[in-house]
Amino acid sequence: MSKYYYFSWDAGWGDTIWHLTNALIHCENSKQDMLIDLRGHWSSKGEKNLFNEYFCSIDTDINIITNEESIDQLKKDSEKHTNKTVKIKNPLKSKEGTELFYNTFSRIKPSESVTNTVKDIVREKFKGNYMVGVHARMSNGEVKSRFEGARPMKDAVLFYKEKIDDILFNAPRAFLKSCKDYKFFIASDSSKFVDIFKDQFPNTVSIDRYFAPPGCGTGHEIGEGSTEEQLKLEEVYGKTKIAKEALVDFYLLQETNFLFKNFSRFNEFCLYKGVPNFHINFQEKCY
Repeated sequence: MSKYYYFSWDAGWGDTIWHLTNALIHCENSKQDMLIDLRGHWSSKGEKNLFNEYFCSIDTDINIITNEESIDQLKKDSEKHTNKTVKIKNPLKSKEGTELFYNTFSRIKPSESVTNTVKDIVREKFKGNYMVGVHARMSNGEVKSRFEGARPMKDAVLFYKEKIDDILFNAPRAFLKSCKDYKFFIASDSSKFVDIFKDQFPNTVSIDRYFAPPGCGTGHEIGEGSTEEQLKLEEVYGKTKIAKEALVDFYLLQETNFLFKNFSRFNEFCLYKGVPNFHINFQEKCY
């Protein structure tokens, strides 16, 4: 077995951190030092490995190597990360697996700028309220797969609203029926979804963030609808800024008390933490 394990992955934050957590579990079990290389990742494309831009440390006894020169010297003879290395394919299958996975993930510490932003929003906008999280992944064709009407995004919001009203307000045991101190926190890759949702639920918190144009992916991949002009706008705004905003959404969802979600690894970490949730199913699985 090689002394080093090379981790490189290019996907959205949810899937990337899911694989990174599995890789860390593997390395700690096998006593291998870990090379973390985000140069191929959407948030860090280019010659510079920006892992330390987004994360400040990993609390572990193994050595974590992020220096580009060191990685290039060591990766040739290292074990490479693949799906076959994944040990805990579904952490929710057992209590022990869930606890191991989330505790390992929690030792991957986000950068000070991400942490401070999350803490400020929780203090200023979450504190004292029952927070209902809403995660809606919408910009990769999910809406088209179910809603074919003239206003598919509005139909998608109303579909969410129907489930939310049912569970939180209308059912015999609806637990927010008589509660006044509650807010929604919405994380989505669609500005249109956020705007329509806020029309339906005015007491909604969201962060100011970049939204890719409709059909142009989620900021971490080029969608079929992307044009050269739109890609340039994304570059001008800044990949690093986009990536940090997405991480803030990722961690804020885990600070909510209840979650409405569609399928995405971005919100799966709320489940590992134990946040009660309701799954809104209208798309094929995607990461």
